[in-house]
Amino acid sequence: MKFFAALLTVCACLFFVAGCGESVDENKTPEQIKQEVMNMSAADIQKKIEAYTKAIESKTAELKAETEKLAKIPLAEQLGDEAKKVRANIGNIESSLSKLKDNMAAYAEGLNAKK
Repeated sequence: MKFFAALLTVCACLFFVAGCGESVDENKTPEQIKQEVMNMSAADIQKKIEAYTKAIESKTAELKAETEKLAKIPLAEQLGDEAKKVRANIGNIESSLSKLKDNMAAYAEGLNAKK
């Protein structure tokens, strides 16, 4: 039952992010964003920052759910396949979160330069 509650939470977060008007792109580098920001208005940059903030909140909730899932795995099973999958998923989420934060920082720098 707890698993389904966690799954429902993750799905709701993903749905929330997918429903946002602005999209976030983890594949962009901060350098690409710095170039893109030069041709954007301050309002557009602010919208991107808001979209990234929502995406980061969602990823953070997803990370928390996965961390809780890992903590519930008994110590004797921590080296098993299920724990390895959860750890791999946590690593992927952390990587994604790092990219999102770096990209948001690039937009913030661009916004500060526009002011």
